[in-house]
Amino acid sequence: MPTAPSKSVLARRLAAAVVLPGLLTSTLVFAMPATAAPGSVSGVCSGVVNQQAHRGFVQENLLKAAAKKNADAIAVLRAQRTALEGSAETLKAQVSEADRMLAELAAEEQKVILAAEAAQEEFDAVTLQLTAAKSAVEEVRSELTQLQADRSSAEDKLTPLQDELAVAGSESADLQAQADELDRQIEANDEAIAVAQTQLTTLQQAAAQAAADLSAKEAQILAAETQLGTLTVEADQAAAAVSTAAEAVSEAEAELTLLEDAGTAAETALQEQQATVAAARALLVSLQEDAAVADGAVATKKAQISTAEGQLATLQATATSAATALSEQNAKISVAQGELTTLRGTAATADAAVKANAANIASAEAAVGSLTAQIAAKNTSIAAKQTQLAQEQAGLTTLLGTKASLAAAIAQYTIDINKYPETSNAKKKLELIVDRSEAQAELATVNGQIADKDSLIAGLSGDLTTLNGQVATLNTQLQSRQAESSALQLQAVPLQAALDAANAAVTAKEGDIAALKAQVPALQAAAKTAYGAVEAKQDELTELQGQLTGLADAAATAASAVAAQEVVVADLAEALPGLEDDVEAANTAIAGQRELLATLKTTLTDAQDAQAAADKAVVEKQAELEGLKGELPGLEGAVASANGAVATKTAEISVLNQLSDNLVTQLGTKNQQITAKEAEVLGLQGRVAPLLSELDRLNGEISAAEASLAALQQQVSTLDAKVTAAQKVLRDLQALKKPNKDAVAAQKALVSGLEAELRSVQNQIGTLDGSILLGGCVA
Repeated sequence: MPTAPSKSVLARRLAAAVVLPGLLTSTLVFAMPATAAPGSVSGVCSGVVNQQAHRGFVQENLLKAAAKKNADAIAVLRAQRTALEGSAETLKAQVSEADRMLAELAAEEQKVILAAEAAQEEFDAVTLQLTAAKSAVEEVRSELTQLQADRSSAEDKLTPLQDELAVAGSESADLQAQADELDRQIEANDEAIAVAQTQLTTLQQAAAQAAADLSAKEAQILAAETQLGTLTVEADQAAAAVSTAAEAVSEAEAELTLLEDAGTAAETALQEQQATVAAARALLVSLQEDAAVADGAVATKKAQISTAEGQLATLQATATSAATALSEQNAKISVAQGELTTLRGTAATADAAVKANAANIASAEAAVGSLTAQIAAKNTSIAAKQTQLAQEQAGLTTLLGTKASLAAAIAQYTIDINKYPETSNAKKKLELIVDRSEAQAELATVNGQIADKDSLIAGLSGDLTTLNGQVATLNTQLQSRQAESSALQLQAVPLQAALDAANAAVTAKEGDIAALKAQVPALQAAAKTAYGAVEAKQDELTELQGQLTGLADAAATAASAVAAQEVVVADLAEALPGLEDDVEAANTAIAGQRELLATLKTTLTDAQDAQAAADKAVVEKQAELEGLKGELPGLEGAVASANGAVATKTAEISVLNQLSDNLVTQLGTKNQQITAKEAEVLGLQGRVAPLLSELDRLNGEISAAEASLAALQQQVSTLDAKVTAAQKVLRDLQALKKPNKDAVAAQKALVSGLEAELRSVQNQIGTLDGSILLGGCVA
């Protein structure tokens, strides 16, 4: 089978067919010399005027000038004709080369068609093999599916039997373990019965001993209770004797107390009477002296009242002056405080203005700082954008250089390709075509990158313009804020001066008020002292006047008291002898009662001793009885505990005997169950064995089918790879068909264009020849 040319060679040829006509056309358009366009002239030559033809005669000098102009025009036309002839030769050569390349492209197109047909046949053959292999795979898969279904069926049958076998084996083992456990429990129960019977004998002996101990203790308690009754009677008799003696002592002590109280009262009455007599006599002397003093005091008090009245008038005048001075000082303070309020209002206004100005300055400075920071941030962004823009522009320059290099390389590839005949399939030509295609693809990529880069640069330029505008706006705002801050700072000085002046005025006025207030306490003290002196003098005068009345009354009263006291003294002296006799009789009665009380207290002490001895004997016997009774519950508990232990142990032995009977019965039942379960296990094992054999056979067949399937799948993979390769070759050849057709059509268009251009050049040469024959005019 013929081998199709490689994709790279074909691509190079097709690229040459497409690019070369464009280059040739551009060469003709941009490299041809200028030619005179043909045109129609009616009656007048477009070059030199035929004077004789128009005028009928010609002057000699005009004829010479016209001849010279015609010669110059003919020379120009001949030069143009020579250039056109060169162009015509070039076009003839290009037409010949284009025809040759058209023949090569046609031959190349035929080769591609033949190679594509061969590739299609190869693809069809491999596709048939792949279809057959896939069909075989499906057949094996169907067989494998059936085998797997059979295996699943066998497993479905086997699994429940194996589960039943496992359960039966487990149940058989459990039953055997239960039977063994019952044997162990029977042996343990027999041992427990023997131990319990031994313990029962010991407990019965302990119960008998506890009953004997309880009987002995009850006898001791009965004897102690009899003795306690006797001792209690004796203690009660001793207590009665003590009570009787105590009552006698109490009565004697009460009688003694009454006698002592009477003696004390008599003695007190005598002493009081004697003191009263002495006091009355002393009072009489004092009253006599007081009467003399009262008379003198009345005379003295009258003199004092006269002096005080003179002093009161002087003090009243002094108090009036002090009150006037104090009122004047308070008026001055009120005026100063009103002025201070005004000054404080002025200072508060100035302070508010200073604070407001400071706040405005702080706000302006904060705004300046914020705007400065924003400008710095914007400048940073601008620098970053400028850096990025410079980088992108550098990248664009690099891409433009790459584009120029690629364009030059493509042009060179086209020139090198055109050196080969059109129908040539030379390896070098095909390589050049591939290289040119790759360069063109790279150029398209670079053009896209350039477009992207242009868009990015435009976007960055727009961003940069926006940022610059924002910086300009911020700078304007910053200048405004700075001017505002400067103006506010200029206002701060006079405002602060006004505040300082207001504060100084407030301070001065406060000093004045403080000085005035400092004088007030002294004035108040003086006024208070003056009024106090007046009040004191008035009080003193009132008191003196009151004392005068009292002293006069006291003098009269003192004289009356002296007379009355003399009578009292005489009466008190007469009562003294009777009170002295009463005191002596009371002392005699008290002595007799004290002797009787001593005798009764001795009797009481003896009775108390006897009672204490009896009470002690009772307490001791009660303690002994309580001890015996305290032992009784323990003994009773021991008896009950021993009897309970005997009963418990007897019941325990009964339960153990019953348990032994039950365990023997259970063991017989378990042995029957074990025999039945073992028979069931043997039956299940007989059913499982043939199913396991069938399952092993199916597993072997499935393994063989899986191996066959793997081999067929490998074959399918190999054929699939071949189909893929054949498809690629076919696609590559089919892809070459259209470019080759396009190249042939382009080449034909190129030949037609060159031939038309050649005819145009030849027509221009004919036109120039006619003009030259006419002496420079159009034919």
